Parts: sequence; structure tokens; C-alpha cells
Amino acid sequence: MASDALGLGRLERLTNPRDVWKHEVGDLTPWLAANIDVLSDAIGLPLTVVGQEVLVGDFRLDIHATDPDGRTVIIENQLEASDHSHLGQLLVYASGLEASTAIWITTRLRDEHRSALTWLNERTDSDVRAFGIELSVVHIGDSLKAPVLDVVVEPNDWAKAAKEASKAAVSPKNQQRMAFFEDVFEIMATAYPAIRTPKTQVTSWCSFAAGPFGYYCLSFSKQGYRVEIYLDTGSKDSTKMVFDQLAAERELLQNKVGFPLAWDRLDNNRGSRVATYLDGFDLDTADDATRQQAIQWSVDRAILLHQQLDGRLRSLAKVAKEAELAAGQTAGGLE
Repeated sequence: MASDALGLGRLERLTNPRDVWKHEVGDLTPWLAANIDVLSDAIGLPLTVVGQEVLVGDFRLDIHATDPDGRTVIIENQLEASDHSHLGQLLVYASGLEASTAIWITTRLRDEHRSALTWLNERTDSDVRAFGIELSVVHIGDSLKAPVLDVVVEPNDWAKAAKEASKAAVSPKNQQRMAFFEDVFEIMATAYPAIRTPKTQVTSWCSFAAGPFGYYCLSFSKQGYRVEIYLDTGSKDSTKMVFDQLAAERELLQNKVGFPLAWDRLDNNRGSRVATYLDGFDLDTADDATRQQAIQWSVDRAILLHQQLDGRLRSLAKVAKEAELAAGQTAGGLE
């Protein structure tokens, strides 16, 4: 592998992503569904896959997903430059499923289609978002190939924030929480770059580092402030399979992270929760020293959870989805 005087190699892009994914339906879509965290990291929005090749009228949507609020996200893929046909399909899927987020992935987003997505973002309210993403594959010398998702069109958050501000002012409590989350991720960006900084929202929670199992989250709730792993594979059955397997290993896992975990199966919900709580912390009344301690506590706990459990979570989610798929095929064969 050639390198310069500092031992640095040169990043190279493959000329054709089809050298990696031969077909959109058979290769790219299944890969993206299994590695949805790559897309989540690129756009700063945790996603949970609901289905692939979903019928919408006479067409098939590549991937149907949801965001942490349960809102619909549609994803359309192309292993070629963007075209009018896929733009039309994107709009059909968005309207047919009442999507809040539409994502178009292509090897090259033509200028006219970039303008169309920008126009959508400028003309719609904050409940509708459009992303245009260019897919490529890179490598350095003889290293492994790696996918790159370059976001070339994204929502105009500043304009939309101003639009919303005219409707209702953001509460001081939520402003305070947002500032807290931003301070946590400012430290984490240096301490542990493996967790990418998410785009914080004016809410009581902030999710990050999504995967096929769900996502991690900082959350203020009636039960107290916590750092959690929110499990959501896209279906209740496989989510509970992941939770039950984790719960069976709770002693081992708690020893690995070095602190107790709260286990909440949430039987009436699709998701489940594994969390660590900061007892007695109240952001409203905390002085500067207490707030700073809570920020560092959040950084430390999030890093440990990610370091010690992320690989296991991904493995369990894969096994659970495969078991769910096999059970569905068996049931279909018996009908």
C-alpha cells in the first residue's frame, strides 16, 4: 500500500458501486435494511426498518422505516443516476404512506432533481422532510471497501425552525434540555468519536447511535433522567426476543458495564428498554457543578453501553429477525 512521508494513504472511490451491489432489489436494498445505522448516522436520524419491497399501489417501495417518534420514513434506492421515474415514485410513496421523511439514495443526484427536493423542503412544513443522498464506495490501498452516503440535499432546518417559532415559542424547559444534550455530545465527540453527534431536537429526549436493534437515547422522564438502549427491531415479536435474551444475560452484562441496569420489557408496547438512571438529578434546580457532573455521567455511561453491548445487540437483532422470517415462511407454507 503506497503512503506519503507521514504514513498516510489516499482515499479512492470505486467508479461503479455495482462492483459491490449487482442489483438494487436483490443486493442493495437488503444490505441497507440490515445496515440501516449507516444511513441513520449519515442523516442524524435513528431509523427502524418496518419492511422491504412494500406494495404502494402498483409500485414497490424499497424500504419502509420509522423514526423514533413512530413516523413513517420512505427510502428509495438507485444504483444509477437519478431519473424522473424514481422522483415520481418517491412522491407516490410519500403520499400513499403519509411519510414524514422521504429519502432518495442514488449514485448521482442530477441538478434538476436536487432542485426538486430542495423545493419540497422549502415549501413544506416541519413535519415533512426530504433527503437526497449520493452513494459511493471507497477504499485505501488494499483495505476493505467501505460505503459512503453523502447527504447533498437535506431539510432547511433554520427556515423551518423560524416557521415553527411563529406558531409557538419553544418552552424554556425544552431549551434547557436541548442545551444539556448539546453539551453531552460536544464532550463525546472528542472522548469517543465512534458515536456520531446527532442533530438535537427540542424534546425531552435525544437519540443516537442507531442499529438494527433500535437506538441509544438520553431521556428526561417522570421516572427520572436516564441513558438507555431503546430496543425496537420494527416488530414486537423480534424486539421481545432480543430483550428476553439480553435479560437472561443481565448479570454478565451488568458486570461488563460496571453499573446496575433497569430492565423494562414494556409488554404493551412494541419496544423495550434497558436503562441506567441518575438518581436525584433535576435539571431545573441543578447548579452548574451538578449539571456538569450529570453531563460527564451521561458521556461515561453512553460510552460504556456502546462499547460493551453494541456488538451483542446487533448479533441478537440479526438472529431474532432471521428467526421471525423463518417462522413467517413456515406459517405461510402451512396455509
